[in-house]
Amino acid sequence: MGARAGLLAVVVLLTGCGAAETDEPEAAPSPSSAAPSSPSAPPSMPSAPPSMPAEPPSPTASPTPTHTATVVVPEELDFTAPTVDGGTFEGASLAGRPAVLWFWAPWCPVCRREAPLIADLATQHEGDVVFVGVAGLSGDLNAMEDFVADTGVGGIAHIDDRDGDVYSRFGVTQQYDLGLVSADGSVEVLRGPLEASEIEAAVERLVNTGP
Repeated sequence: MGARAGLLAVVVLLTGCGAAETDEPEAAPSPSSAAPSSPSAPPSMPSAPPSMPAEPPSPTASPTPTHTATVVVPEELDFTAPTVDGGTFEGASLAGRPAVLWFWAPWCPVCRREAPLIADLATQHEGDVVFVGVAGLSGDLNAMEDFVADTGVGGIAHIDDRDGDVYSRFGVTQQYDLGLVSADGSVEVLRGPLEASEIEAAVERLVNTGP
């Protein structure tokens, strides 16, 4: 009797404990240690549309090329010679401009008669036509110097052609001939003796065909 009463007491005790445990509310699930992340912000819009490329600079116009005329040096002017006054004369210096080569000899009376006209024409056409005397057919330099001083043609250069080189280049075999050189390099020799009007006309032609 006593043992049954003891067993019953244990059963009652266990039942009460179970009920007590059953009645306790279940603990609410603990929230996650980290809240769900908020949705990421939408990508930012570009602040400004990309700038358009600048227009390429307009090409610079090329300068117009200038054409320099070629100076023709004729064979007749391809020489270097001494002058009556002791200098040097370059025949090529006459290339590209009208020139008159007056061939004379110091003993020639026709040349003495032409000298004042040659001096006047050289002064009148200065800057348009170059006048050059060619003293030859003599080996006497002093006579050449006297001729220049006496006839008033000291205003132009005079080639000392005692060796006959310039005479030969122009095909001149006698004094008082005229060598005419045009600006384009063409050469003409007028055989003398010439009248004053013929010399003046020849010079005028050169002026009209100048550069």
